[in-house]
Amino acid sequence: MPDIAVINESTVNSAQFSDSIVQTMLKAFEQQWNKHLQPIWGVDTASFTAVPKGHKPPPGSWWAVFLDNSDQADALAYHDLTNEGLPISKIFVKTLLSANASISVGATHELCEMAVDPWLNSAYQDPRGTFWAGEVCDPVEDDQYGYMIDTTLVTDFVTPDWFAHEHSKGQIDYKGHAHSAFQVLNGGYAQFFDSQRGWQQVTGKSAKAALAHAAEGSRRERRARLHSVGRIFQPSARKW
Repeated sequence: MPDIAVINESTVNSAQFSDSIVQTMLKAFEQQWNKHLQPIWGVDTASFTAVPKGHKPPPGSWWAVFLDNSDQADALAYHDLTNEGLPISKIFVKTLLSANASISVGATHELCEMAVDPWLNSAYQDPRGTFWAGEVCDPVEDDQYGYMIDTTLVTDFVTPDWFAHEHSKGQIDYKGHAHSAFQVLNGGYAQFFDSQRGWQQVTGKSAKAALAHAAEGSRRERRARLHSVGRIFQPSARKW
């Protein structure tokens, strides 16, 4: 069972974000992961613990870290691996506020994807043989598709039916916004692998794609680096 250490290193202390708001978010993080995501994706049960400032997270824990400003161009948040090889989600509070984007949606976006694809290497093959990256929030990532858990707005996420598995019969995404497999909603995006051009991106209208960025050289950055279609990710970031 992963223990998620939630670390607030942001200096923001306002009505929009504070230590007390992080404490409120923890309940929503745990409910979404264990009550909503787990029955659909079969992820392991997780616990969430706030790490007091100045304390180190427990050894072997996965991390969700709130920071002030993005450590790479245009990134609002991303998930990657620590130097120990364990999953980490980074959420950039000031960057999200500047973009008028929800901090809690950005955080839960990365947590949900970290739950389903912790090692950043999953892909699902469609009936035509095309492989799609296992990023479960990207196609429905926009804040408008999120939903409330108590007072916390959390991200929507796609179900296995979005990937058109053989016996798909249920909803395409948790909140029912999408209506067909591989549908990318306004503000969302998805990545598929082309044998000639590598990883390619398709977007919904007005897609930001800012949550997709990852540290240079990371598994996700290598997978997401685009060629002749879409935008090229060119981040420059330090490792955690």
